[in-house]
Amino acid sequence: MIFYCFSEKNHTVTGDMPDPALLGREIRLLVGMLTVEELEAVAPRLSLPPDTLRQCREEVRYFRNSLEVGEQVSFATVKRTAGGETGEDCIALYLQKSCFLVVDIRDSDGSVQRGLEAAIGRCQPSAGKGQLIAAFLDTLIEGDARLLEELEFTFSGLEEEVLRDTLGGEDDFIIRLLHHKQYLLLLHNYYGQLCEIATSLAEDENRLLVRGEARALRRFADRAERLSRTVSTLREQLGQLREAYQSMLDQRMNAIMKTFTVLSAIFLPLSLIVGWYGMNFTAMPELHWRFGYPMVVLLCAAVTLICIKIFKKHHWI
Repeated sequence: MIFYCFSEKNHTVTGDMPDPALLGREIRLLVGMLTVEELEAVAPRLSLPPDTLRQCREEVRYFRNSLEVGEQVSFATVKRTAGGETGEDCIALYLQKSCFLVVDIRDSDGSVQRGLEAAIGRCQPSAGKGQLIAAFLDTLIEGDARLLEELEFTFSGLEEEVLRDTLGGEDDFIIRLLHHKQYLLLLHNYYGQLCEIATSLAEDENRLLVRGEARALRRFADRAERLSRTVSTLREQLGQLREAYQSMLDQRMNAIMKTFTVLSAIFLPLSLIVGWYGMNFTAMPELHWRFGYPMVVLLCAAVTLICIKIFKKHHWI
């Protein structure tokens, strides 16, 4: 449990929650980072809604906006997936008139606490709740622009592999596309969730912010919206990559069918000749001719060469 007490000129760090009676007098803003168990201990002192505690205890969470606006408190849960390699983080946010709490529901790598500390370090002691919340939300998407740029280069590399037909295997490529598609879907929902939360907080329906504080939240919402649009572009690029791969498979199948068609066209007249001389009629003079067999062989060879020449002339082979 860590609390940061903001006064007019500085802020101090304390390991326990100060007396709520000091809020608004000696303490202008109280910022806390605590676990679900610690939240349940301090919830009665801060008059937090019981249903929000139940949501913090739930194990199943979704990438959807869960902001709840009450008369005295705004509550939201955020499921974080940006970065992807360190696992999913889940946090809850409480905003009151003089209090901002970050609840560590699941922090796989300690990035949430580091982000809150970085946000506090960036803000001046006189900063308001809106600036502090926007600075903290900024840490949740820090470095994501570079991540999306790397994904764009990855997709460009895959597109080059498709065009050069240097893919390792069809099943492996399809699985790679599926993983990228799932990850982009998570990112799209994640940025959409952050954008909706920031926009809803900026609207300040319960008037927990002072004049001018909502501007920082709107700027963050714009940044999250730009990231969301970038993800949408990447999803379209991934769809085009899938279409290009399918087109490559179709061309490969057409080439195979073309080969079979050419072979069928060559053997069709040969089958006619063989069938013609396989009738074994008594009156057929070639049956008793000494050079009948070599003549049929030469005839078949000549037909084959003529067919090949015609196909090459029309660039069919």
